[in-house]
Amino acid sequence: MDQTKNNLGKIDISTDVIASIASYATSECYGIVGLGKRGPDGLIELFKNEQSGKGIKITSDEDGIVIDLYIIVEYGVNIKTVAANIIEKVKYTVETFTGIKVKNVIVNVQSIKVDI
Repeated sequence: MDQTKNNLGKIDISTDVIASIASYATSECYGIVGLGKRGPDGLIELFKNEQSGKGIKITSDEDGIVIDLYIIVEYGVNIKTVAANIIEKVKYTVETFTGIKVKNVIVNVQSIKVDI
C-alpha cells in the first residue's frame, strides 16, 4: 500500500488498485494476448480481463514503486517494441492516475500465442 500525506490528511492507495491500473494499461497495447504467469507445473495460466491485477507484482519503497508484468504476446510481433510500448504506457498511466512515481517497469514475456 502506498501513502500520500498532505496538510489535509492522507491517501492510501492499495497495490491491488495499482495492479488493476497497470493491467488496464497493458491490455490496451498492441501485440498483447494477456497477462499470464508460469505455474509450478510449467504451464502458463492466461488471465482474463475480469481478473485484472493478476500477472502483476508491485513492490514499493520510499522512492516509488516497481511494477513486474508477466505477459503473453502474439506470434509475429516485435517483442522488444511491444515491451517498450508497455513500459511507457504503464509508467505514464500509473503516474497520471495515482501521482505515485514509478521507478521501474519490468516486462517478463512468459509465452507467445500462435494461432493455427
